[in-house]
Amino acid sequence: MDKITLSSLIPFELILPFLGILLIRSKSPTQALIYRSFLGSIAALIYSLVGAPDVALTEVLVGTLLSTLIYIVSIRGCYSLVILIKKEESINDLVFKELKEAFAELNFHVVFEKVDEIALDSKGKILWDEAILFSGSPHAAIIDNKLIVESSILRDELSNSKSLQNTNLVFSEK
Repeated sequence: MDKITLSSLIPFELILPFLGILLIRSKSPTQALIYRSFLGSIAALIYSLVGAPDVALTEVLVGTLLSTLIYIVSIRGCYSLVILIKKEESINDLVFKELKEAFAELNFHVVFEKVDEIALDSKGKILWDEAILFSGSPHAAIIDNKLIVESSILRDELSNSKSLQNTNLVFSEK
């Protein structure tokens, strides 16, 4: 095998900062995960080309595979959504089914949390900071068969979902 020169590594070395910038500027956790995997793979390739197979193997196993698996678990946790429901309130079965379908369409894991009371301020808005639970921070609540969503972006995504296009579910502001 021929000796590897510094000039033959330059294309690979130029890709690393580019991928690093993409990783930092990525808005999607899934895209960041892909960029991080490519970054680790190219670094491992460079290590193996310069004669450090042990470092390359460690980078592949720990830096790329293990961190990717940990990120996947973390990202899945980020896509969990807690919806508060008062214990005494009953939800229409059709509304419940439509909500589950809409959140599945948006790739969210939904947790419906029954609570004794939902804290409201003097204007009738939900006090989200006071509703922190062991299962995560709530992002929505159902009161009188109205879905109240904390984030306007999530509310827009839900209202545009195919599952909730022809529904009588009312979306409300915070």
